[in-house]
Amino acid sequence: MSDETSIQSRIASAQENINRKQSFELRRIRDELDKKLTDAKEKNDKIISKVKADYEVELSKEKTESEIKLSKLRKQFAKKTEEENNRFEKMMEELKLSHQQRLQETQSNNEQQIAKREAQQKELLEKARLKFEEEKARMES
Repeated sequence: MSDETSIQSRIASAQENINRKQSFELRRIRDELDKKLTDAKEKNDKIISKVKADYEVELSKEKTESEIKLSKLRKQFAKKTEEENNRFEKMMEELKLSHQQRLQETQSNNEQQIAKREAQQKELLEKARLKFEEEKARMES
């Protein structure tokens, strides 16, 4: 029995050694995987940080460019508005001047027509007076 006990104890010892080796191997593999996982997380965190930084830089750049474009457009719009206002004012002045000239021309024409009518009426009255004088002289004779 002692052989049997000794064999069993050697088997148990060998099994224990195998279990220890497996436990050690499992711990080593787990530690290796934990290290790989930690390294991958750190690498991903660095990449994410870099991407975020690049994104912030690009966003800031786009914002600056957009503000510059907006400022440029506002200046162009202000310039166009000023030009259009000046053009409008010039057109209004030209229209007022044209209207004033037409009004003066109309008044001049009206005054000429009035003077002409007055001259015609004076002539007509003079002819009527002369005719009256002739008739009066003829009747007196």
